[in-house]
Amino acid sequence: MMNVFKSMFGVCSGSAEKGEVHDTIKRVFGNDMVLKDNGDRQSQRSKYINHVREALPKMLEAKSTQKPKSSKKHVPIVIDASETTDDRIGRIGPKLVVFDASTGTGRLVLVGDERVSVQGMSSFATIRATACVYSAKWMYEVQLGTKGIMQIGWCTSSCMFSMDTGVGDTAHSYAYDGSRVRKWNVATSAYGQPWLSGDVIGACIDLDRGLMEYYRNGVSLGVAFDKVTHGSGLAYFPAVSLAMQEHLYANFGHVPFVFPVEGFAPIQAPPTRECMKFALLFKSLDALVDELSRPSDLKSGVTAKTSKVKSETSRVQEEEVALRIHSSQSAYSPRPSPHCIVDAQSSEFKKMSKRAFLMSLARIVVLELGTVLRLSYVVVAELLPRLRGALGFRSRSIQVDHQAAEYYASCRDEGFIGLSSKLLSQPQPRLCLLLDLLWTFLDESALCDAFEHCVVRECLLYELVSPDIYFNQQTEGVYSLCGLMQHTETRHHLIKYVFFNKITFDNFLNIKCPDDNVLRSIVRKPWWQRPTSVQGETDPRVVEVAEKGMIEYSPFAPTCSEKISKFLSTSRDDYRIEAQYKEDCDKITKAVAPLEQLQLEFLLMLLDNTDGTNMVPSTRKIFVEKFRRYVLDNCILDMRLFSISRNSPSISWCCHARLLTAIFKLWNEHPIGNPHLPPHLPARTFIDGELDFYNVDRLGGVLPFLVRTLRQDLINILGEENPFVQSFEPHYNRAGGVDTGVSDMTAGSPGLATLPQVISSMARFLHQPMPLLPNSIPIGETALAMKGTRSMMPGAGPIDPSTALSRLMDGLLAMYHGAAIKHAEKLCELRDSQLDMADCLHDIEQRIWTVSNELCRKGNDSLSEDEKIKKLFMEKILKELERSKSVYEEKLEASALQMAWVIGAVWTKQRQLELSRHFAGTLHSLRVASDPDYAAHVQVASKEILPGKSSILGGASYDSLQLEYSSSSDMSPQSPTSRTATPRLSSNIQMGPSSHWETQVVSCAAFLCTEFADSRIVLASTRESLVQTLASFATQPATMRAIERVPFKQQMRMIEELLRPYQNRAWAQSNWVLVRFWHGTGFGFKHRQWPHLAAKYGDREPTVNNLGAKVDAGLMSQCFGPCPSEVIQGRIRQYLLSNPPEAAAFLNSLLSQLNWAFSEFITMMQEMDRVTVDAQLEPRQIKLCATCFDLYHGLARALEMTLRLAPVLTTKSEACDNQNELLLGRTCQILMAVVSRVCIRGGGGASFARLIARGLPDTDRVHYYVALAPVAGCLLGLLEPKLPPEHLDKVTKALIMEPLFRIDGLDFMLGKTKDKSFSFYRYPEDVAASDLKALEVAVDRLRVARDIVTRARSPGSSGAQSDLLCTICYARPADTAFVPCGHHSCRACVMQHLLNSKQCFFCKAEIDTVQEIEPANN
Repeated sequence: MMNVFKSMFGVCSGSAEKGEVHDTIKRVFGNDMVLKDNGDRQSQRSKYINHVREALPKMLEAKSTQKPKSSKKHVPIVIDASETTDDRIGRIGPKLVVFDASTGTGRLVLVGDERVSVQGMSSFATIRATACVYSAKWMYEVQLGTKGIMQIGWCTSSCMFSMDTGVGDTAHSYAYDGSRVRKWNVATSAYGQPWLSGDVIGACIDLDRGLMEYYRNGVSLGVAFDKVTHGSGLAYFPAVSLAMQEHLYANFGHVPFVFPVEGFAPIQAPPTRECMKFALLFKSLDALVDELSRPSDLKSGVTAKTSKVKSETSRVQEEEVALRIHSSQSAYSPRPSPHCIVDAQSSEFKKMSKRAFLMSLARIVVLELGTVLRLSYVVVAELLPRLRGALGFRSRSIQVDHQAAEYYASCRDEGFIGLSSKLLSQPQPRLCLLLDLLWTFLDESALCDAFEHCVVRECLLYELVSPDIYFNQQTEGVYSLCGLMQHTETRHHLIKYVFFNKITFDNFLNIKCPDDNVLRSIVRKPWWQRPTSVQGETDPRVVEVAEKGMIEYSPFAPTCSEKISKFLSTSRDDYRIEAQYKEDCDKITKAVAPLEQLQLEFLLMLLDNTDGTNMVPSTRKIFVEKFRRYVLDNCILDMRLFSISRNSPSISWCCHARLLTAIFKLWNEHPIGNPHLPPHLPARTFIDGELDFYNVDRLGGVLPFLVRTLRQDLINILGEENPFVQSFEPHYNRAGGVDTGVSDMTAGSPGLATLPQVISSMARFLHQPMPLLPNSIPIGETALAMKGTRSMMPGAGPIDPSTALSRLMDGLLAMYHGAAIKHAEKLCELRDSQLDMADCLHDIEQRIWTVSNELCRKGNDSLSEDEKIKKLFMEKILKELERSKSVYEEKLEASALQMAWVIGAVWTKQRQLELSRHFAGTLHSLRVASDPDYAAHVQVASKEILPGKSSILGGASYDSLQLEYSSSSDMSPQSPTSRTATPRLSSNIQMGPSSHWETQVVSCAAFLCTEFADSRIVLASTRESLVQTLASFATQPATMRAIERVPFKQQMRMIEELLRPYQNRAWAQSNWVLVRFWHGTGFGFKHRQWPHLAAKYGDREPTVNNLGAKVDAGLMSQCFGPCPSEVIQGRIRQYLLSNPPEAAAFLNSLLSQLNWAFSEFITMMQEMDRVTVDAQLEPRQIKLCATCFDLYHGLARALEMTLRLAPVLTTKSEACDNQNELLLGRTCQILMAVVSRVCIRGGGGASFARLIARGLPDTDRVHYYVALAPVAGCLLGLLEPKLPPEHLDKVTKALIMEPLFRIDGLDFMLGKTKDKSFSFYRYPEDVAASDLKALEVAVDRLRVARDIVTRARSPGSSGAQSDLLCTICYARPADTAFVPCGHHSCRACVMQHLLNSKQCFFCKAEIDTVQEIEPANN
C-alpha cells in the first residue's frame, strides 16, 4: 500500500525538499511567510501548511492596515469594512447607502436586494437616498434603464414632493433632465445633452463652493448650478424623480464608479482594506497557478471540480482533497469511500508530493478569498479586472496575460469566426486552472454570487452607448463572457442561475444605436426618398389668398417644362447622394459585423451539446429548458402581475436575429428530414406531445376535447399506449372517483375566479401541472413527460439534436410573434414618418417656388397701395414657409441618420434572408399539416407522417390540432410578410419586399386563401387574425398580385367564403376585402383620398403602418391607394354565375345589411339634427353615425361590384334560383331610398346637407360624393347599354315603378337642379368622362320611361282606385294572393314577406302557396 502512495505522491528526499519548499513559499507569499526553524525534514511541507493557515490572516491584517503608498493625486479614503458607520467629514448617514423607501412619493418599485434600482409606477414618483452631505465634494452615478422623463439631482430633507412636483421643483432641490434637456430649480432652463438608455449620468456636488455639475458617460456637461444654497442646517440627499415606467440603477459607491471624477468621493466609502486583502491573496493564488502550471514532478493539472470542502474539520480532509484532485479525471467524480482514506498519522502520508502541497496552499488562499468576495465592490473592483486580464484585457495596473492578449488580437483580426469551437476544444489552461481552484475550494454560494456580480457589471458596461461605430467596449464584454464559459462548470452555472434569472442572456445580444454624432461621422450626407407632387393638396393660406383675389391661380401651377427641368436636376443629385448614402450604410454593416459574429459565437457556446455526461446535462439541454420558460414569460404571457421591467422590442429583435442565425447553423449540421427544405417543424409534432407549445390553445378548441373527439384517429397513428393519448384518459381511484387528468386541465386553477379582470389573458397559463402517468412504454424526454417536473433541471447527458431544434424553432416563432415584431412595427413607423415628412417638405418647396415666382412677377415698380399690402402679406407667407422648410429638413436629417442605422445594422440583407427562410419553414410546416396536395407536391409522403391515412388525419381533424400562435404569428397583421410596403419610385434602398420574398408571399397568400375560411378553426381571435391579414394583402399592389398568382382552387375557396351570406357571421371585414378587389374599377372609385378631402388633407399615402395596419370595419379613414384585381373580379363573376342559389343568398343578405346600415345612419342623422348645439351631442353618438355611414358605403360598393359583374342576377330566374324579381325590387328600393334621402330636400336631404355643413368630428367623410357614387355605379351596372333589351326593360320598369323614385334626385347628381350644392362634373379628375356620359344616358332613359308611364296613367284619382293597390305599399297593384286564406297584395311585398315568415299578413294563417290574380276592377 505504501508503494502505491509513493508512486502517486512522488516522495522527495529531505534536503531537496527543504530548499524547494522555501523557494515555493517565497515565490507564493514572500519572505514574511518563510519559516526559520524547520529542522524536521520529514514534515517540512505539513509544517508549512499549518504555518500558512495560522499566519496568513495575521499577515493580511497587518498589511491591509498600512497606509498605501501611491503616487496618485487622489488617494481613496480608507474605511474599515467591519465598522457600521462612516464618520467622514461632510457626510451624515449609515455606511451602506441605498434608496430610502420611506421617503418615496407616488408609486415606486425597488428592484433587487441591493435597493439601488428603482422604477416609477405612477405619473411622477420621487425617492431619495439614506445618506446626505453638507460639505466637501461628493458624487453618485445613475445608469439609465430608459430614456424618458427623469429628474436626477439633490434635495434637502425639508423638500416636500408630490405626484406633480419632483426633484428640482422646490427651492432646495436641484435636478437635470436629459429627456427634455433642461435643468430644474423651481425655474427651468436649457442644459446638457439628450440622454439615451444605458447612459451613465454622474451627479457631482461641491458644497465648499456651492457648485453642481453633471457628467454624461464621463464627459462634463458644464456647471449646472453655481449658487447652490449651503451652510448651516442644509444637507443634501441624492434624489431622483421618475415618470411612469422609467427606471434607473444608482451607484452610491457600493461598486466602483464607471466614470469617476477626480476630487469627488462616493457617498458610500469603498472597502479599501478588503480590496488590499484581495490583491495580496490573488497575487499568491496567481503564483500558485504558475507553480501548478510548471512542468515538473506534477503528473497532471487540475482539470475539473472533484469536491466541495464545506468546513475545516481536520488535516486529513486537506490531503484527501489534494489526492482526489490529483487522481481524478471526471468532472463530477464522487467522493471516495471512507475505506480508501489513508491513516493521517502515517509517516509516509506526511511526505506529500509537490502537487498535494500546492493544492493545500491553494485551498487556504481560496478560503481566505471567500471572506472578502462577499462584498460586491471587491468582486467588481478586484476579481473582474483580473479575470479580464487573464483574457488579455488591460484594466488599471492589473497584469495582462500576453498570450491571451495575442490570442484575442488574432481572433479579432479573423472576425471572431469559429471562436466557440476554438475555446471549447482548446480552452486556455491557465484561466481554467484558476477557475478550477475557485470551484474546488471556495464555498459554492459565495462563488455564485461573485459570478453574478461580474455578469451584472459586464451587462451595465455593455449597456453604455458606444462612443464610436466599432463597439469596442461591447465586444470586450461579450468576449469576456465567452472566455469564462470555456470552463465547463462556469458555463453550466451561468446558464443555470445567471443568464435566465437576474441578467438575461439577451442583454448581450443587443446592439444599441450610437449617438447621432457618431452616425454623422459615418453618414456623409443624409438622404431620403424625394416624392413627387401631392395631387390635389393646396396650402390653406394660399387658398384663402386666392379666394380673396390677392393672387391669381395660374402662376401657382408651374408648367410641365419647368417641372421636368427641375426634377431632372434634382434627380441627378439625388442619385449621387443616394449611392453615397448606401455606401455609408454598408460601412455600418461592416463595422458591426465583428460584434454580431461574436454574439453568434456566444450563443453557440450556450448551445454546446458535447459537455453532457452521465451525471450532468449538456449546456444545450439546459438552454432549451430555460429558453422555454424565457419565451413563456417574455413573449407568450400578455400581462403579468408583478412585471417590473420587460425586455425592449429592440432587444427581442436582436435576440431573435442571433438565435435564428445560430439555429440555422445547427440545422445545417443536423437537418430534420429533407435537408433542402427550410427549417421547419415536422407535422407529427402537432399530435404526438413532443412539444407542449407553451400551453397555447389549439385552433380547433380546447386540447382535451380535441383529443377525446379525435381519439380513434390518434390511436391509429400513435398507438393506444401512447402517453400523449393516455394522458387525457380519466383515471379512477379506489373510491370510484376520477383522478387528475382531463379534469385538471379543464378545471384550471381554483383561484382563477378571484383574479382581477385585467389578468384574464393569463388564465390558460395557470393550469395546474398534469402528473406523470405510469406507462410500460418509455416516453423519453417529450414535453409531456416534463410537464410535472418543470422546476427541476433536465436529465443528464446530451439532448437529441432533432428535439432541441424543434423546441428552439417553436420558441423562436413564438418569440417573433410575441415580442420581436413590435420592433419591426417601430421601424415601419420610422420609415412611414420619414416618407410623410418628405411629402410635406416637397409640398413646402413647391409652394415656396410658386410664391417666389408670384413675388418676382409683381416686381417693385408702380404698385398700388392694395398691391403693396398684398405683397407684404405674401412675403409673410414666404417667410413662414421658409421656417417650416428648415424644421422639416432638420427632422428629416435626424430621421435619415436613424434610417442609416436601420438599413446598415437592423434590417440588413442577411436579416431579410434569414427571416424569409424562417417564415418559409413556418409556412411549410402549416401547409404540410393541412394541405395534402402541397404535401404530395413537396414529396412528403403522408404514410411517413401519419401511416394508414390517405391524407393527414383526414380533411376534418388535423388542422384543428394546430396552434393559434403558430398560425397567427406568421400570418397575423403583425407579420412583415403580410404587410410589406410598396416601394416608392425606383430607389435602391428599400425596406420593402425584394426578390427573395416574392415566392414566399405567394405561398403565404395561398395559405390565407385556403385557411381563413376553414370551418375547423373555432378560435375567434385566429379567424379574425386570418381575415385581417388577407385584408392587409389586398391593400398593396405587390401582395394583390400575389393573390392573383394563387392556384385556382385556393382562389375559389377564398371567393366562396367571401360571398357567403352575411347573416350570423362577422361580415364587415370580408366585405371590405371584396371592396378592395373592386377599388379602382367602380364609378368614381379610383382615388386614394376622397376628392372632397383632397384639398384639405392631400392625396398621399395614409400615415398608418403598412406592416401593421389593422383593417377595421369601414376603413374609410384609412384610405389606401387603388389596386383593383381583374383576375379576382373574374373569379367572382364566375362563382356568381355558376352557383345560382349561393349567389341569390349572398345578394339578398347584402341588400339586407345595406338597408340596415343606411336606415341606422338616417335615424342617427335625424336625431342629431334635432340637437342644434354641437356641444350637446355625445361623441359616441357622432362616432356611431359616422361608422354606420362607413358601413353603408362599403356595402354599397360591394353591391355595385355584384351588379356590374353579374347584372343578370336581377332579371334571369335561372341565374338566381327564381328570386330575380325579389332581388330586383329590393335593389331598386334601396337605391331610390338613398337618392331620396340624400338628394331631395323634402325627403331627408335637408338634414343630410346640414350634417355636412356642421363639420362635426369624425363626420368629414359624410359627403354627397361618398353617398351617391356607389348608387351611380349600381345604376350603370343595371342599365349597361350592352345588356339585352329585355333586361333593360325589366330594370327600367322596376326603377320607375319604385314608390321612392325621383328623377329630380338623379338630376341632382348631375347638377341639373336648382340646388347646385353638388355635381359629379365638379370632379373631372376622379370621375371619368365616359362614366358621366353613361350616367347621363341612364338618367335620360329613366326620364323617358317615367314620362311614358305618367302619360299612360289616368289624370284623375278616386277612392275606388285605391282598392286596386297593394294595402302594404300602396304603390303597386294587388296581383298576388295567399293560398288558402285568399288575402292579396302585390308580388314584391309578398315575396319579401316570405323571406322571414310563412304566415299571412292579415289573418296569420299558414301559407301553402301563392298565386297570381287579376286586380279587382270596379
